[in-house]
Amino acid sequence: MIDARRMEVYNALFTGDAVMIRETSADIIDEMSFREILDLKKIIFFGTGAEKCNSTLTHPNALFEKGFSLSASYLHIPSVNALKDKHFEDVAYFEPYYLKEFIATIPRKLFL
Repeated sequence: MIDARRMEVYNALFTGDAVMIRETSADIIDEMSFREILDLKKIIFFGTGAEKCNSTLTHPNALFEKGFSLSASYLHIPSVNALKDKHFEDVAYFEPYYLKEFIATIPRKLFL
């Protein structure tokens, strides 16, 4: 989980052997979030978004890993594998994947 401000987080759900169960999404977290899965099995939540969900997700199967830090260093193995497989992105035609549409605003303090 990555903190997306307020009670929203960016998240995806995987099994212990890295099989994706739920696609990456931006969700507003409440006490019913992940309930259908938590009723069946335990979920370990980690990342900056998990820290703020700790008090909201109170299901007994919701476990929280503290002290987890996000780092690009975790991407070195997939990067080396992509290099070995000669899998490169054509940056001239690459489009980033955004979960939500960006809406630019002007900070209120500029109007005071």
